[in-house]
Amino acid sequence: MRNVSLMSIFFKSLYSPKEIAKYRFLTIGKSIQLVFILALFLSLGGFYDMIFKDFMNGYGVTGSDAGSKTLMTIIVAVIAYIFNAGLLFLVITILASIGEPIAKRLERKLPYRQSWRLTACSATLPVVIFSLLHLFKFEETYFFLLALIIVVGVMLAAIRAIPKPKKRN
Repeated sequence: MRNVSLMSIFFKSLYSPKEIAKYRFLTIGKSIQLVFILALFLSLGGFYDMIFKDFMNGYGVTGSDAGSKTLMTIIVAVIAYIFNAGLLFLVITILASIGEPIAKRLERKLPYRQSWRLTACSATLPVVIFSLLHLFKFEETYFFLLALIIVVGVMLAAIRAIPKPKKRN
């Protein structure tokens, strides 16, 4: 699992619970990189709004104010990205704790560290959908709840794809 590219992990996590089940053996570094990429996707809609709305409208920015406005926009974008990354890590950590009892119920062996990696990959689809909805200005009122349901559903499908441990005599 070490030489799997991050883009391959990202795209296969969008549609294949069987691949997500295999990704539970990824190194923690790859999983964390994936979460940072997902945080970037979460931030894209806000970045788009800041750049195009603020800069295209101008808001009466003169030559001397333009530099400070650009610097402020960059600082706000970085803070928003860090906030989104932290929030995503928190949600994945909480949802990973749900993966263990689900796996036990389905008679699968899934330690917390593998559950965390599996949850990080399971969050890919809802994050991409949320980013596209935000980018194209769709109303996303109840999407957080729907995203949680999607993540748990994908986790459930991925846990079912994990083979049952063999019983020893």
